[in-house]
Amino acid sequence: MFCRNNAQQISLTDPINNMPKYLKDILGKSWANSFQQHVFPNICEERFSVIYSDNYASRPNSPVNVIIGLLILKEIFQLSDEELIGSLHFDIRYQYALRTTSYEKQPVSINTLTNFRNRLVDYEKSTGVDLIQLEVEAQADYIAKFLKVDNKKVRMDSLMVSSSCKKLTRLELVYNVNAKFIKELNKINADLIPEECKVYLEKGHKNETIYRTRDIETESKLQFLLNHSQILYNSALKIGGKIIDLESYKLLSRMIKEQLSEDETASASPKLGSKISPESLQNPTDPDATYRTKYGPNIGYVANVAESFNDKNSVITNYDLKPNIYSDSKFADDVIEKLISKVNDKSSKIELLVDGAYYGQNKSEDSLSKGIEIIPSELVGRKPSKEKLSYTSFSIDEETNVINHCAYGKKPIESYFSSSSYTAKFDIEQCSGCPYQSNCPIKHQKKYNVVRVSEKRYQTDLQREKMNTADYIKLTNKRAGIEGIPSVLRRRYKIDTIPVRGLLRSKLWVGFKIAAYNFKKLLKQLLNDGDYSMAKLVLLIINILCNIFSSLFQEKRNLLHILTDKILLFGV
Repeated sequence: MFCRNNAQQISLTDPINNMPKYLKDILGKSWANSFQQHVFPNICEERFSVIYSDNYASRPNSPVNVIIGLLILKEIFQLSDEELIGSLHFDIRYQYALRTTSYEKQPVSINTLTNFRNRLVDYEKSTGVDLIQLEVEAQADYIAKFLKVDNKKVRMDSLMVSSSCKKLTRLELVYNVNAKFIKELNKINADLIPEECKVYLEKGHKNETIYRTRDIETESKLQFLLNHSQILYNSALKIGGKIIDLESYKLLSRMIKEQLSEDETASASPKLGSKISPESLQNPTDPDATYRTKYGPNIGYVANVAESFNDKNSVITNYDLKPNIYSDSKFADDVIEKLISKVNDKSSKIELLVDGAYYGQNKSEDSLSKGIEIIPSELVGRKPSKEKLSYTSFSIDEETNVINHCAYGKKPIESYFSSSSYTAKFDIEQCSGCPYQSNCPIKHQKKYNVVRVSEKRYQTDLQREKMNTADYIKLTNKRAGIEGIPSVLRRRYKIDTIPVRGLLRSKLWVGFKIAAYNFKKLLKQLLNDGDYSMAKLVLLIINILCNIFSSLFQEKRNLLHILTDKILLFGV
């Protein structure tokens, strides 16, 4: 049963009350105080009531805000679950940050964390709602307001996120899928396994089948294993019942459709590698992972982050995780849909700074009408030749929507707009004396010289012309600030080595990493406001003194631990 955490008041016997004043001061200046003031009280417990029972006779849940706060601290300090629970029990700073110092017994165990994650994943599977994403983005909005970031400027970037699963050859993939299904059949009833496939249960069979195969035997061995797959598939269909409901059977069925040609007869042959979709199964231990060759081969996912910023601060206000075949253009659509709700009135607009992969002419026009201006730092596709004049050198009348004169100021004999293209015909004699004749994009014909350009190409050339102005370049240079986030997520938060598999579970972990990143942004500002910008220098001085006078500086060593935590929070 869901219950709110109402036991957050410090009791008279609380250990904090019995601390010396200098230790209270140290605790008050630590990260723990900032966390318990700005993060913990803003966690919306009611949001998570849907993952618990509504039966009042059932056992009350562990405090949701304590669990979420603990999982954010886990990412801040990069701890395992065991280390995290140890820190909660033995480090009063964690208890202070989560307001549990007055508890006789800490309300969270390792199983509590595991069960909470499972509940979140099951809820998203059934409803499509990611409660942690809602919570993290709500926390981000609070931090943005505190840092006076008004969400009028937003920049986006994406990064590839590798799955922790092994990259398999086709032989390994087919063998592992077969073996996984056979092992489950063996647990249910060994007699269900077709006679030809019982050898999978023998010790050393995998090494003999896969790793001792010569290159010239690869194709025949692949066909041999796929034949086993079909035998297993057909046998399971005959049995029916709970067998075809097994997850391993669903993976087998999926793999056969992806790896074999459309003909599902016994003589069906493996597809050519070039015919296999990047959405196909890459590893049975991570069915959601897909294949992409952006910046090199990648098996896994792609994360997108949208950061609101001003001249001093920035906060990740939106994030998402999708299979790595999800395009930047689709991410742009998703973010624009969320930003629309933040447009206060028609007179104000949000500037969305992106790279060329996010941008589209139709998307830009549609979003601008809703108060969001997409500002690309570059455009995809081949750049026009510098030797040729841009099509923007031809002037288009806004009222009639036709070309009314060329770069030399000459009017066309005939001009019209049809099938989303502008067409204009010019007199040949007029063009003969034109100083721009050598680099004009006009086409010379017998009767007329003709220029024809699509509306999309014309608008693209206008955009390129706009992008060359000094003000535009100054604005797009601000997008570079988000380029460091992928590096931070990889180096500090180990986003490429998430110890779980599957899209929903991975996204859950990414959410807490984003929350940790945003808290550090907040803490940095709090430290600057509190005159702690010299923390690194002080740490260095105290460290030297403690090494020289180790027996005389017990109190200084306590301060050293606190300052060390501050440095750790900045990833130094």
